[in-house]
Amino acid sequence: MPRTWTIITPENVPLELELANPLERAVALLVDTIVIALVSLPIASVLTSLSGTGPVRTIFGLGELDVVGRFFLLYAFVLPLLIVAYHSLLEGLWGGQTIGKKLLGLRVIRNDGTVPDLAASLIRNALRLIDYMPCTCGVGFTVMLLSAQFRRLGDYAAGTLVIREGRVAAPPLPEEELQPMELEVLTPLAVANIGRLSDEQISALRYFLLRAPQLPQDLRGQIASELARKVANLLWDGNPPENLPSERLLEEVVWLYRQRFKQ
Repeated sequence: MPRTWTIITPENVPLELELANPLERAVALLVDTIVIALVSLPIASVLTSLSGTGPVRTIFGLGELDVVGRFFLLYAFVLPLLIVAYHSLLEGLWGGQTIGKKLLGLRVIRNDGTVPDLAASLIRNALRLIDYMPCTCGVGFTVMLLSAQFRRLGDYAAGTLVIREGRVAAPPLPEEELQPMELEVLTPLAVANIGRLSDEQISALRYFLLRAPQLPQDLRGQIASELARKVANLLWDGNPPENLPSERLLEEVVWLYRQRFKQ
């Protein structure tokens, strides 16, 4: 059975995220390693060329090495630096994903469900070198297997974990009967564009509306306004009417979508 990680959203909705298993992460890592190795080749080649003459060759003690020796020495120097830089920059700037994770549908997140920033990504991936070292190659995999959340050393240090994107198991919604409703906010343009919303978006709006009475009034209003703004921009082609009543808009959107698409 897949392992999950539960987070509580600002709307007080529990979401279960499916964790990526060690095999999936290993495949993603293999893809990333191939990419890094290929990128390292031209960098090492340029450095090898520059190290052939001049002070660089003398300072770094490369004078007695031939071209092949200098290349492999510089390649071994470039590779670990590029490993840390590649994973840190992509995960920090690309929403917790690298090329390998993107292909496998995986994502790095913090314990609270948010994506890591550059600082957290750097902490997470600096310890990756321990997993890469030949003498300790089993450490990362062993720690991951022993962890209930499949965390490796870098995940523990940065407070992160890796999930399978799109595998969200939200609590079931009640099957209440649709009551008649008069549309007071939605205009003909908004009604015509209701199909732009997805089942997942409507479910998220329903969760909020069901739990809104349990939220503090200021937080309830803030979340409703933000959700209504995003929905209105979509339904009115980016030019919604001013002063729309937020919760009423959301209620009408959910009701109309469910009536039209039997959601």
